[in-house]
Amino acid sequence: MCVLQNPYTVNPGGFPRICAVDCGMKNNQIRCLVKRGARVDVVPWNHSLNEAEYDGLFLSNGPGDPEKAAETIQNLTRVLNAERAKPIFGICLGHQLLAKVCRSIDRHTYVVVYVVFVSPCLAGHWVSHP
Repeated sequence: MCVLQNPYTVNPGGFPRICAVDCGMKNNQIRCLVKRGARVDVVPWNHSLNEAEYDGLFLSNGPGDPEKAAETIQNLTRVLNAERAKPIFGICLGHQLLAKVCRSIDRHTYVVVYVVFVSPCLAGHWVSHP
């Protein structure tokens, strides 16, 4: 999956504290979180997750196959079964991993009804799609 070997922190004085699971993370994702004031602790895809060490969990995009990420799935299952679940969000592969875990433990999920994006064809006007 990913070549990151050791965890590292960006913006150590920031808040909230986001644990970013690197499954092939792009540096811009870290920059976007830091730009908004967050502390970002980047950990490898197979890192054991401790809920006491973060305010929110970010599961990055791949490349990769969710079927081959057994350690990540085990870690997420433990996190979702915790008494006080914390916010979790994912992009692409991260979202696939989260969905796979939710299905396996019969956890209800919520679907985003609208996606907002900027189309270059519309010269910067915001458009919502159901």
